[in-house]
Amino acid sequence: MEVFPDEAGAKARMDFIQSVAKNLPAVGEYVYLKGPVLVRVSRFLTPNQAKEYEAALNG
Repeated sequence: MEVFPDEAGAKARMDFIQSVAKNLPAVGEYVYLKGPVLVRVSRFLTPNQAKEYEAALNG
Protein backbone atom coordinates (compact mmCIF):
# COMPACT_ATOMS: atom_id res chain seq x y z
CA MET A 1 0.00 0.00 0.00
CA GLU A 2 1.22 3.47 -0.88
CA VAL A 3 -0.42 6.70 0.29
CA PHE A 4 0.13 10.01 -1.48
CA PRO A 5 -0.77 13.59 -0.57
CA ASP A 6 -3.40 13.60 -3.33
CA GLU A 7 -5.07 11.43 -5.95
CA ALA A 8 -2.96 12.92 -8.76
CA GLY A 9 0.23 11.64 -7.12
CA ALA A 10 -1.23 8.18 -6.66
CA LYS A 11 -2.46 8.10 -10.26
CA ALA A 12 0.96 9.15 -11.58
CA ARG A 13 2.58 6.33 -9.59
CA MET A 14 0.00 3.83 -10.87
CA ASP A 15 0.61 4.93 -14.47
CA PHE A 16 4.37 4.52 -13.98
CA ILE A 17 3.98 1.03 -12.48
CA GLN A 18 1.70 -0.05 -15.32
CA SER A 19 4.10 1.29 -17.97
CA VAL A 20 6.98 -0.69 -16.44
CA ALA A 21 4.83 -3.82 -16.22
CA LYS A 22 3.88 -3.49 -19.87
CA ASN A 23 7.54 -3.85 -20.83
CA LEU A 24 8.42 -6.40 -18.13
CA PRO A 25 5.47 -8.76 -17.64
CA ALA A 26 7.40 -10.74 -15.03
CA VAL A 27 7.11 -7.83 -12.61
CA GLY A 28 3.41 -7.25 -13.20
CA GLU A 29 0.99 -7.05 -10.32
CA TYR A 30 -2.58 -6.10 -9.53
CA VAL A 31 -2.87 -2.36 -8.87
CA TYR A 32 -5.90 -0.65 -7.32
CA LEU A 33 -6.43 3.06 -6.80
CA LYS A 34 -8.85 4.90 -4.55
CA GLY A 35 -8.24 8.58 -3.98
CA PRO A 36 -4.68 9.04 -2.70
CA VAL A 37 -4.30 5.32 -1.84
CA LEU A 38 -2.61 2.88 -4.19
CA VAL A 39 -2.69 -0.84 -3.36
CA ARG A 40 -0.30 -3.17 -5.13
CA VAL A 41 -0.99 -6.91 -4.90
CA SER A 42 1.25 -9.78 -5.97
CA ARG A 43 0.62 -11.28 -9.39
CA PHE A 44 0.91 -14.69 -7.77
CA LEU A 45 -2.54 -14.35 -6.23
CA THR A 46 -5.51 -15.62 -8.18
CA PRO A 47 -7.81 -12.99 -9.70
CA ASN A 48 -10.42 -13.80 -7.04
CA GLN A 49 -7.90 -13.34 -4.24
CA ALA A 50 -6.77 -10.02 -5.71
CA LYS A 51 -10.39 -8.86 -6.01
CA GLU A 52 -10.71 -9.27 -2.23
CA TYR A 53 -8.08 -6.55 -1.82
CA GLU A 54 -9.94 -4.35 -4.27
CA ALA A 55 -13.19 -4.91 -2.38
CA ALA A 56 -11.50 -4.06 0.93
CA LEU A 57 -10.10 -0.85 -0.56
CA ASN A 58 -13.50 0.17 -1.87
CA GLY A 59 -15.43 -1.04 1.19
